[in-house]
Amino acid sequence: MCAMLLPEPKKAVFGEGTTGRFVGLNLITAKIASPSFDAKEIAEMKLWNYQDLAVRVDEADSLHIDIKLSDALPAADGQIDLPELFEKQGFSLRVGSSGVEIAFAHRDGYVNALSTLKQLLVKHDEGGYTLQVADILDWPSIEKRSVSNTFAWYAGYGRIGFDMQLWGYDEWIEYLNICSDLKINQFNMCMYGYWPFQFDEYPETMLQGYKMKVWNEESRNWIEIAYTHPNISDEFLSRLFAYGHKLGIDFFAYIGLNSYNGGYPSIYKDKRMVLPKDGKFVNDFDTLCLSRPENIAYLKAAVRRVVQLGFDGIDFEESEESYWFCNCDACAETFMKNRTAAEAKHKANFWLLNTLYTEIKDENPDCVVGVRAWREPPLEKDLAYLEDCKRSIPEDVVLFWAPGLYVSDDEFPKWVDVFGKERIWARDTEANAVASTMGRLMRIFKTNVIRADEETNHQYIEKDIDMHIDSVKHGVKGINGYMFEWYGYFLNLYSHAYYGWGSTKDHETFYRYSVEAVFGAELANDILYVLRRMLTIHESQFNIFPTEFPFLRNKVKAEDIPVIQEAIKEWPELGARIRRIKEAIRGDERLKVYVKHFDKIENSHERNRVIYDLALASISYDLAVTPEDKRTFLREMDRLNELDFDLVKRMYFDVNPVDETGMPSCMYPYHELKRVIHNELDPDNRNDRQIFLGVEAFGWLWL
Repeated sequence: MCAMLLPEPKKAVFGEGTTGRFVGLNLITAKIASPSFDAKEIAEMKLWNYQDLAVRVDEADSLHIDIKLSDALPAADGQIDLPELFEKQGFSLRVGSSGVEIAFAHRDGYVNALSTLKQLLVKHDEGGYTLQVADILDWPSIEKRSVSNTFAWYAGYGRIGFDMQLWGYDEWIEYLNICSDLKINQFNMCMYGYWPFQFDEYPETMLQGYKMKVWNEESRNWIEIAYTHPNISDEFLSRLFAYGHKLGIDFFAYIGLNSYNGGYPSIYKDKRMVLPKDGKFVNDFDTLCLSRPENIAYLKAAVRRVVQLGFDGIDFEESEESYWFCNCDACAETFMKNRTAAEAKHKANFWLLNTLYTEIKDENPDCVVGVRAWREPPLEKDLAYLEDCKRSIPEDVVLFWAPGLYVSDDEFPKWVDVFGKERIWARDTEANAVASTMGRLMRIFKTNVIRADEETNHQYIEKDIDMHIDSVKHGVKGINGYMFEWYGYFLNLYSHAYYGWGSTKDHETFYRYSVEAVFGAELANDILYVLRRMLTIHESQFNIFPTEFPFLRNKVKAEDIPVIQEAIKEWPELGARIRRIKEAIRGDERLKVYVKHFDKIENSHERNRVIYDLALASISYDLAVTPEDKRTFLREMDRLNELDFDLVKRMYFDVNPVDETGMPSCMYPYHELKRVIHNELDPDNRNDRQIFLGVEAFGWLWL
């Protein structure tokens, strides 16, 4: 029987037998010529979810299986297609009836071998474990396999924080261990908004003491608190770096290139870019005027502080906005003269990138600098444009974005040819990032979305997979998968790891294979049934809702009623399966880390039932003729909106609008839907202050 390994190895032969029963590992280190790492420490770290397995070094014992380590890999003959990556990160793993042999050239190969070895463990009826007999030779197809996580995402601008943004050290270590087991080797830590670290030079820009209201279920009222990011209240980033580095994981700061850089642009409103007169744009609150010396001094100090924290690299993101630029007199003269707004933006950002690059390299010459840029329409660029971009940035700056969606198959190779394979570290694989804007509802597959083919945004897991496969095909340096929301979205992580390593199964086969590899065959049936068949309707998808949500533009209408009614009919079955999954994993020593995933999925499911009724009431309101009927359906929508939000506020921490920037914003549509419903019900007491659906949506509103 073949073990189901995630990701799949390049070469694997599985035998019929197993090793004898054991209760621990005995590492035999005689064939490690000059150890540069602590093999025992790493083995103990990798056994984070097998605490009952003890690790010894060179202490033979009948109940401790011998694992012979060697730092000499087999010769990279014709069966190794990428000998350099085989040398850097590859390994051979042989499990025989009497013991194990692991060979590697470097620490990363050893870590990867242990990630595979632990997947071969089988619980023994008499206690302890056995290992399936196997002969495995493996190496990655991509050197840099990163995931982008949120350390603080629009904090203080559009929200305070959710999911991993609220974690402390222990939660980050658990997640990092899961990623390491899947052979992920880089974390890009998104820090948008108020800084989640100590910054004594500009303390007002830190995410600390931020006033917010949280729901108190005990007395069912709102309580004002002063929130401080966990890394500021008890600094742990340095410990996280130290832990991850031992496992071969690098850490990049993913920050804005003059956007959302700490609380500075929000606090000092007079230092922002100047909006065009009579323009329709409202999102000036995150960018600084680059003609003001104090702003440049701040940005320099901020990036120096980021480097001092110990990051291995910085990934700058250029804002998508391309329809306006700072309209102050100085910027108009320096950047805008004889240029379009998009050209002015690039001109300014090329200058700023080069300026900050100097600061970074002066602080740490080894700090890698990357950029996510040139994402505005038209997405298909001509060669002259790309060549000019290449000339305008330092030659060792790498790219954390390259096209994949909404372009022809010829576009990505163009970027590879211009910039070179070594400089391409990521693509447009942002399905999870889009899902994370949904107000904690579920969106993984196209099947989760009503009339998905009519939507303008097509970022689903299927598209991520296609881009990963294409990146491997072109032999680029790295892939990046977005993991802006973790709970409920483990399948996205599996896809980044599986295809980033170079595996090639088709979409449907992969979904089944990966979930079964982790959860087992019986649970896999229920999990995939739930994830594939859960219909998500976002509360902005009602005609009465005025604020555009660019990630889901369809509005529900009469033709959707059969689909909604079918979802209502199937709702009890989905709930039964979710409860069955939760009961099974709660009692499993290694699967219990997924309990919170299914808590979140269950909450989404409970909300869906309310939202289905809300959608039907919305359609009835649209079709109603008399004012009396319209008021009836408005009151029903109001009632259901409150029920939906009751499920939200009892589950989640950060649920109210943030308006310090001057533009109220919240990822939950409840507040805006309540405003417009009440305006219709009580027009004499109108509230005309619009609440936007997350500042992450602003850059897309004019695309």
